[in-house]
Amino acid sequence: MAVDRLLVWRGVDPDRVDAARVTLHDDRLHARGTSLAPDHTVTWRLVTGPGWTTRVLDVRTVPAGDDAGAADRDDADADADAGADDGGRRLVLRRDDAGRWSGRRWVDGRVVAADLPDPAELAGALDCDLGLCPLTNTMPVLRSGLLDRADRTVRFTVAWVSVPDLTVHVAVQDYGPAERLPSGGAVVHFDSDGFTADLTVDREGLVVSYPGIADRITDRIGP
Repeated sequence: MAVDRLLVWRGVDPDRVDAARVTLHDDRLHARGTSLAPDHTVTWRLVTGPGWTTRVLDVRTVPAGDDAGAADRDDADADADAGADDGGRRLVLRRDDAGRWSGRRWVDGRVVAADLPDPAELAGALDCDLGLCPLTNTMPVLRSGLLDRADRTVRFTVAWVSVPDLTVHVAVQDYGPAERLPSGGAVVHFDSDGFTADLTVDREGLVVSYPGIADRITDRIGP
């Protein structure tokens, strides 16, 4: 049975409000979200396949004062011309069944080189990680089983997307070990290139607190 969640976080550095509507299935999710910061707005759409592996990340950023539109097109037209989105940036990042990553990128409505990392470096990546977005930590947490097996550390290579410029980089991230909580969630140690944090997640692997990034201020469980 699918579970719908509407989540809101208060972000820091920069000060912002992040929101996401997430539908969780047994082994996959899809979500849409926004991030409102003083100097830019981000809208995004994420679809994963089985095993919580990324299929599509469609993300847009616009400077403050411009209309961000919405990253809400169906997958079939995610590659449509973004020429109307003058003043902003857009990235459509994909991972196919063979593990190959591809992308298209627009700046001020014009197609520019996606400048993806070397395919060999991304070959083992299963996840995207959108900068400053608490939602994209959920896939590694669920795949690694840290909510049930807390006494281990799992390493992942991810396609990390920098915000607001929307460039893609290779990142290596360690999750765990974890401390299980009576609520069914856990506190998961996170380490990536010297940046460390103890993430608190709920029983569905969704971030409650990410020190230095964001803290959840409300959520709602849908039907």
